[in-house]
Amino acid sequence: MRSRHRAACAAGRAGARGRGTRRSAGVGTSPALVLSAAAGAAVAGQRSATLDGSFDFANAVQVAYPLSLVVFQGSRFVRYRLPGAAVAGDSPELADGQLSANELDALGQEGSAAAAGVRVVTLVTDRIRVALPAGFTAGPTTAILYAILPDSNVLSNPIDFTLP
Repeated sequence: MRSRHRAACAAGRAGARGRGTRRSAGVGTSPALVLSAAAGAAVAGQRSATLDGSFDFANAVQVAYPLSLVVFQGSRFVRYRLPGAAVAGDSPELADGQLSANELDALGQEGSAAAAGVRVVTLVTDRIRVALPAGFTAGPTTAILYAILPDSNVLSNPIDFTLP
């Protein structure tokens, strides 16, 4: 009887440690960044973009997780730190219509502070709405979410949409 009790206690402790390990392992995992829909809008000459998806909202807002959004047309881009200030400019890394994890450091060095109206307008659990710089014109546009983490860089899928 006593040995069964010890075995049960040991199993319970091991199970508790296992659950704790899984929970703490989840903290160090990379976020799943997914963009599922995007739409552009234009009102009185001001363009904006609304993006839906999954982007680890709680960590991005509560612990200042290093989440950024880049919206671009050709090599022209605007980068939003979520939350944070916007940076706009031109980047040769975007000229091919793509952004890879190994290009994020270079992109992070490019551009300068965007005009005051260029900002994150709405940031909720599954939607981001941003005001775009005046240099963005009607036409094909791409957006990508990304996070630069100590172990690796994580990018969402690129999503293409059209600005009116």
